[in-house]
Amino acid sequence: MTGIKPKTICITGGKGGTGKTLCAVNIAVMFKNEGYNVLLIDGDVENPNTYLLLNGELENKREVPFFMPKIDEDKCSRCGICAQNCTNHALLYIDDSIPILMSSLCSGCKLCYKICPEKAIEADFKTLGWLYSTEILGLTLFVGELKPAEARSAGIVEALLENLENIIKNEPNKFDVIILDTAPGAHCDVELLIEMADVSIPITEPTRFGKLDLKRIMELINLLEKDCKVIVNRSSLLGFRDQFLDELQEENIEILGDIPMDADIVDSYCQGTPIMDNNSGYDNNGAGFIAFTNIYENLKKWINLNE
Repeated sequence: MTGIKPKTICITGGKGGTGKTLCAVNIAVMFKNEGYNVLLIDGDVENPNTYLLLNGELENKREVPFFMPKIDEDKCSRCGICAQNCTNHALLYIDDSIPILMSSLCSGCKLCYKICPEKAIEADFKTLGWLYSTEILGLTLFVGELKPAEARSAGIVEALLENLENIIKNEPNKFDVIILDTAPGAHCDVELLIEMADVSIPITEPTRFGKLDLKRIMELINLLEKDCKVIVNRSSLLGFRDQFLDELQEENIEILGDIPMDADIVDSYCQGTPIMDNNSGYDNNGAGFIAFTNIYENLKKWINLNE
């Protein structure tokens, strides 16, 4: 089912553990069930686990390189121009000495490499992390993974989005729906993915922590001027469903749907079998199945997929 501009949906959340990836995977599966070509991108690069919920394996591993300057001491004139122009202060310069690289501060911008009058700075690289691509349950999955002990997770997200932009440019009809699964929080990784999407869906839970972090992520979504509606997961937790939904509505927070505590969802999560997959074998009259079905129908109306 191609020929329309792909709809890009960002699944996000202000805190971890709310069921963000569970929702991203099952929403992707529901679109796939109806014949849409779906790309699911796991942008939680410090803890990618979409493939686990799909009971799949990571494949087609490739490195994400990160530029690091390497100074040729024989060519260096000790002028200090590179250090003087490094906005991150990643090069320490003492008069008449070879600049010293503090790699943890380097942004990889290549300015020093470009402006060195002696061409004494060479392009060196380190591995920032890895990208994977695979086909699981009829979905195309892109996964980013940050190398342990590395701090620049945004570099992996940027590499994922570069892949996506190349696909949209060169194969605009390849996918009908693109689902972006973000890391928890409201930092730069999450901002990059929300900015790329047509709409955003924050996942929350009926707790004080959930509500506080929902407000935090919605501040970012509103700052980016993106349309959003909320999914409340585990909505029947401790009997606060109605009260929590009423509070959100009173604050003019639109709700896409809610998902109650459900044994089938827990089982599907543990087994790595999405509850909404056509071949999952779960009861389509179960509370979790019905909740996801309602969310999917509301989502299709909201994004007007066939427009």
